[in-house]
Amino acid sequence: MQITKLLLRNIGAYHGPHHSFDFRTSSDKNVILLGGKNGAGKTTILESLRIVLFGSLAYGFMNDNEPYFKKIHSLLNRAAIQNHENEFQITLEYTATEEFEPIKYVLTRRWHLKKEKIKESFDVHKDGQPLDTQKKSDFQNRLREEMPPRLFELCLFDGEDISRIVSDEKIPEYLSESGKILFNLDLFMNLEKDLQTYRMQYAQKNASAAKEINDQQELMNKIVELQTIVEEKASLIVFSEDEITNLNDEIKQHKKDFDEHGGLQREERQKLASQVNAIENERKANTEQIRTFTSSLLPFYIAKDLLIKVVKQLDLEKENESFEYVSSALEKNKLNELVRKLQQSTAQSDVRLNIDQLHKGILEIMQPENIQLIHRASFAQRSEIHNLFKQIEQIDPKQYIQLYDRNAELLTEAQKLRKAIEVNDQSSEFKEILAQIETKTKRVEQLRLLIEQYNKDIHEATETIRLHTAASNKITDKIREYHKAENSFSMTEKLLLVSQRFRDRQWRKKLDDVANEATKMVNILFRKKEYIDRIHIDHSTFELHLYNRQQHLITKERLSAGEKEMLMLTVIWAMFKVSGWKLPFVFDTLMGRLDQDHKRALIQHFIPRCGDQVLMFTTDSEVSTEQYELLKDITARCYTLEFDQVMDSAKIVKGRYFTISEESSQL
Repeated sequence: MQITKLLLRNIGAYHGPHHSFDFRTSSDKNVILLGGKNGAGKTTILESLRIVLFGSLAYGFMNDNEPYFKKIHSLLNRAAIQNHENEFQITLEYTATEEFEPIKYVLTRRWHLKKEKIKESFDVHKDGQPLDTQKKSDFQNRLREEMPPRLFELCLFDGEDISRIVSDEKIPEYLSESGKILFNLDLFMNLEKDLQTYRMQYAQKNASAAKEINDQQELMNKIVELQTIVEEKASLIVFSEDEITNLNDEIKQHKKDFDEHGGLQREERQKLASQVNAIENERKANTEQIRTFTSSLLPFYIAKDLLIKVVKQLDLEKENESFEYVSSALEKNKLNELVRKLQQSTAQSDVRLNIDQLHKGILEIMQPENIQLIHRASFAQRSEIHNLFKQIEQIDPKQYIQLYDRNAELLTEAQKLRKAIEVNDQSSEFKEILAQIETKTKRVEQLRLLIEQYNKDIHEATETIRLHTAASNKITDKIREYHKAENSFSMTEKLLLVSQRFRDRQWRKKLDDVANEATKMVNILFRKKEYIDRIHIDHSTFELHLYNRQQHLITKERLSAGEKEMLMLTVIWAMFKVSGWKLPFVFDTLMGRLDQDHKRALIQHFIPRCGDQVLMFTTDSEVSTEQYELLKDITARCYTLEFDQVMDSAKIVKGRYFTISEESSQL
């Protein structure tokens, strides 16, 4: 879509019938520059673009209701209303490509006042021919599908909104919401919601199936939580390893300084310090192991006898479930038929059998003795109890007593070593260097211990995910048994799985492409060249991570306010480029908070790459003479919006930008 013309009649601050803008651009001049002070009518233009395209949908209403007409009434020119003028109109001309051919559309929305009530009419011309009612309805439906109002909103960039997104640290939220629209992933999310609803409707037909689905949903929620933990721990490992690398480099430099200044006791002291750190780490690990046991398994170990009874009770109840199933399935008429067939096959038809007694006898053989239902546990709950019982059986209490004794021995040994280090430091002239080495060495050991703990947590979480996944798969098999006659249920699950996998892969691919494109643009725009070597967008949290050439993480706090805004702009631009949408960009006070260098970079390198059409709304303090000279080379047309106090109307001055430029016949 490329907007070519906008006409306003008695709309907002524009009083009168002829207020038009020519928005045509070319490949080398893609900018329409509109300057105006606050209150000159810039916001009215943006509002008019929304309304003429989408009508009530521009405000989120599904039809032309009373709240919509109240908003329209507030948009109509007050002077025209007071003068009893009854023509209010917005006309938009734009060009679209359909079947490889350019098509010109003219959309017109008109409003008439009758006894203070508003009546709206909407007309569409295609290549000069008016569309009838049916074709006009088809056009509106197609327009909403091809360019939903939410997508059009993403093309309108307010400088204040961009700054607010950055300052409020809402970049992940913006990436998530806008990405769904730009990459059409919201279609798959809506599909998955519909499939989940369809799935639950089938489940409700069978209470047992519903219970199994609830159990499975709980397992899936736990799996998602554990996967999040795994990803967080993996990120912490990467950050810890980077910190260890930096600390080791600093420790090497300290050791070099120590040697150059005549330190003679370095190796011996480092050895003692390392032994102390190793002892402390072992004591911490022992203490953590004792604490974990005390807070998790000890209560169950104390109540081991009771746990054994619970396990036996659960096994008996499981047998009782089987008995109840058989008792419901073993019908007397079928049993009678079976006996009759047996009598015929053995030629003993004269034998009389009491079917009731036979039925009762079979059930008595299968019925568990002395069973009293207590728990009525699900499959997942029984699995957790059995897993807990296996852990309790493997506990050796002597192991934790030995840990207590070992900690006491380690404490005594650490005290001796610290005393030796203290004596050494008192006689050393390099206490400060030694202290830095010791502190950083200790931090390295702590980080390695943390990495070890993170890996342990990842292993435990992964194992739990495996168990939950296995349990979920078993439940899935049972659910399919409930619905084996209904192929639609199985198809729903397959579609749901395929959609989720496809959406996840699309997110990963698109975000990686966005990060690559944003990295290229950042290095073009930033004053510090090659300051950012790589941008990474987390596929699950949508967090933005920046890395330098040494692949060290750059915290966003180190960026200036202007650099943060430039970073956000490059990410937005990259998302549109990767999405492939060909829409006009609209920037409102884009450069108000940027310094001169960044403004120059935006004009020379960013704006020319923003597609075939860019509408720039600026204030008088935003663009200087120097910047206008740069903008002039890429500007197809410029306008200055002024408010005429005498006429009580906005005035459009064509070919002039405030007092910086004069009217030019070329524009």
